[in-house]
Amino acid sequence: MDLIKMTSSKIKNISTASTESNGSKIKGIIFDFDGVLSSFHARIGWPITSAAIRVKPDITREQIYDMALTALTMLSSIDEDSSKTFLLKFIFGAGKKFGMSNFQTFKYMITLGIIYRKNRKTVVPNIGVREVLREILAQDYKVILLTNTSQGIIDIAKEKIPEIKEFDLVLTRDDVKVLKPNAIGLIKAMEVLGLEADEVITIGDQASDIIAGKRAGTMTVAVNDETMDFAKQLLRDENPDFIIRDLRQLPNLLKFLRDCIIEDIRTTIDLTEKPFPEDFNTSEKNSNPTL
Repeated sequence: MDLIKMTSSKIKNISTASTESNGSKIKGIIFDFDGVLSSFHARIGWPITSAAIRVKPDITREQIYDMALTALTMLSSIDEDSSKTFLLKFIFGAGKKFGMSNFQTFKYMITLGIIYRKNRKTVVPNIGVREVLREILAQDYKVILLTNTSQGIIDIAKEKIPEIKEFDLVLTRDDVKVLKPNAIGLIKAMEVLGLEADEVITIGDQASDIIAGKRAGTMTVAVNDETMDFAKQLLRDENPDFIIRDLRQLPNLLKFLRDCIIEDIRTTIDLTEKPFPEDFNTSEKNSNPTL
């Protein structure tokens, strides 16, 4: 079975790029799209909330959060063996959990599909993303986009976030037939660009991203902004190496990984609770700072 559809247009010719050596063991960065580069809420979160309110006007914010958590948990457990019957049973079971009849659940799915279809091309870059990407692209990291979204959406995103055009490799669900949390997309991307797993960071906002990164053997960074605090424990349960609020914390994290030796990260380092200072600079290389 051909699980990866790779074309030469997907791979940037990086031999002509002028970059500055980063001096780090980390050679590659794999980004997710929704929730990392682009606003999850603008494209996906708003349709979920809007559909729930239309179908069940008395639904509470807490119930919507619980519904979202249930959906995210399901997404992190889907694999190539998951059947449509399993997904339908899960969806209708979740509907009952939140006080919806089967009819309301069906209506919710139809309403969500309609609203999402109208809204799916809404791409809003997250704050600071373009500046961070320019900084990273100016160094010699190999930069990859691996997303469960479609190529059509990424084509739109390239107009809003032109830095994506400079990525070394872009893989969408149209290229990778088995989606995250399966790790095949990450493994193939590393093979194509000649990267070893311990040279790569995987950055995502969903448990499925962290699971895929762990399965591929990479370092993992979870993005958890304030509006998604309700889902933080779901990320923690997968034990990412780091948690950050948004990509604006990434440059300092990369400096930390460049200048410090971390022999074994046994528990998650949560930079949303204790971030690096704005003027972060390690005073001693090859140190083991306590965060």
